[in-house]
Amino acid sequence: MPSAVAKGQHYKQRSQDWLIHHGYIVALLERMFSIWTPHGQRYVKQDQMGADLLAVSPGKSLFVQVKGGASWRSGLAAAREEFSKYPLAPGEHQVIMGWAPQAREPEIEVVAIGPQKAQHQISVPPRRKPKVLPLFARA
Repeated sequence: MPSAVAKGQHYKQRSQDWLIHHGYIVALLERMFSIWTPHGQRYVKQDQMGADLLAVSPGKSLFVQVKGGASWRSGLAAAREEFSKYPLAPGEHQVIMGWAPQAREPEIEVVAIGPQKAQHQISVPPRRKPKVLPLFARA
């Protein structure tokens, strides 16, 4: 059973390959820090500007947050919230790229399009399936 880190690396590599195939130049936006604990030195990864990847083409730049696995949609609210903290220049887009298990193509959700100030509004798409209310809450 692969670890959570290995799964994240797998989906990030798939996203990088997909973006390169579609004509983007891709850079990783993850920094690695070493911290000292009572058990020795540990390494911590931290995203820059809320994104895993920066994809650049002549027409636009994408800040990409990669999500993958069967429950990749559960982390969308946190990713949108993190993206809203950073400003965007004209021609920049913040996107979430989600990979379902055994999917050949990612689902891409555009969160914001520049120009935007920091603490900007983010777009939240409507639910795909209506939420079923319990019997006592129905009118």
